[in-house]
Amino acid sequence: MNKLPKTKIQTTLSESRNPVVNLLLVVNDILMISLAVLFSAGIRYLLLPILGGVINWRVILNGMVFFIIFNIFLAWLNGLYPGFGLAAVHEMQKIIYVVSLATVFLGVFLFLQQLGLAYSRSIFIFTWAFSSLFMMLGRFALRNRFSRLNWWGVPLVVVGSADYAEPVINKMIESRRLGFRPIFYFDPNLKSKATINDVPVVETKEELKDVVAKTGIQHVVFANPIGKAIADNFNWMRDVFPNILFVMDTASFGSLWVRTIDLHGTLVIETNYHLLNRREKTVKRVLDMILTVLLLLFTWPVFLILALLIRLDSKGPIFYTQKRLGKNGETFDSIKFRTMFDNAEEKLEELLEDDSDAAAEYEKYHKLANDPRITRVGKFLRRYSLDELPQLFNVVKGDMNLIGPRSYMPSELPVMGDTAKIILKVRPGLTGWWQVMGRNSTLFKERLQLDEYYISNWSIWLDVYIIIKTVWVIGKGEGL
Repeated sequence: MNKLPKTKIQTTLSESRNPVVNLLLVVNDILMISLAVLFSAGIRYLLLPILGGVINWRVILNGMVFFIIFNIFLAWLNGLYPGFGLAAVHEMQKIIYVVSLATVFLGVFLFLQQLGLAYSRSIFIFTWAFSSLFMMLGRFALRNRFSRLNWWGVPLVVVGSADYAEPVINKMIESRRLGFRPIFYFDPNLKSKATINDVPVVETKEELKDVVAKTGIQHVVFANPIGKAIADNFNWMRDVFPNILFVMDTASFGSLWVRTIDLHGTLVIETNYHLLNRREKTVKRVLDMILTVLLLLFTWPVFLILALLIRLDSKGPIFYTQKRLGKNGETFDSIKFRTMFDNAEEKLEELLEDDSDAAAEYEKYHKLANDPRITRVGKFLRRYSLDELPQLFNVVKGDMNLIGPRSYMPSELPVMGDTAKIILKVRPGLTGWWQVMGRNSTLFKERLQLDEYYISNWSIWLDVYIIIKTVWVIGKGEGL
């Protein structure tokens, strides 16, 4: 029997730092809420010449202290410390709920202290909005930075045969913000003795129990399909681990908003394709239109500047239209700012014929990293996704949604396979889940999976998260 290295067990013990994580999150939340209150008061102060009134800083600062206490306490009650295992959308939903409830508590506190008239109503509203936004952004940034460190997250053991355990371990490592850290792997059938993605294998139950006793690991993930395998392994896992997670293959249906039902001792799982529901589609369409109109009102000067730059940079029209697949597979003209030379298609055909590496890259990603067809201004437009702005008119026309699956080309329909049946049931989006999660680095098959995930897991919260993530991605110049 190969004993696990002592250094690995010692490292696992030293890496269990949930108190440190909790402290970081609390400090981050305090800073973000304080910034939101002061920012809100600052805006109101700048508006004094227009709106009049006075700023009672003593009341605002005293109220800020109680508002922070309310938020931290409610966040703790709602599992936001440390919040491991929460998807970003769920964390965002909880943050808005916590801040909203804390704002109500603050209002009651000010009323009971007879300070309501001394506290500006605009500051009160701004504080709610900016606290929600700043807490979300602060936590997203914190998790993005610290989840790269070895001590971040919940150490756990993955149990299952190698075929099922390997993809689970890989997904945990890829989705590091969730905070699941696979430390050891055990095959209950005692067939696998090889490490998986540098995760060491435990060869026997006795060795596993010894490791758990020394490290204090409290979580196990069972990766095999639910069935007889659970009955065979549940009892001994229950005796070793207080927390057991079961992995289910939910590739064919949504998992973000799954609800469990107890049917007299039998587990029932309910899931819904919200985006295929008539009422939900109406709500989404109304919100998309409101946001699109607002964007057009604020970005029309940008349209004029970009049109001038395109005209000065190269010959050809300012706009470029391309046939794309819309709802129910009907084609529409997708409008973009022109980013390529006039003879782009001829250049592409020549390049793919002469360069086998480029041909392989295009077949794999349906894009080229160094595309010779793109103009100088076009490179800038694509980097910051500004070439997509004219698609706002497609949203107004009803060809597209602001947020949705990728708009695929008719030539891509044969390779979309069965996923086309689901993806083409909804309007494509100007931005979407695959654009902010995978972007240009994803394989074509992975894009289809991300689009199907979006449809099966859609909610208003998911759209809000995509909007925030879109701003982040564009700001980094990674394109969509």
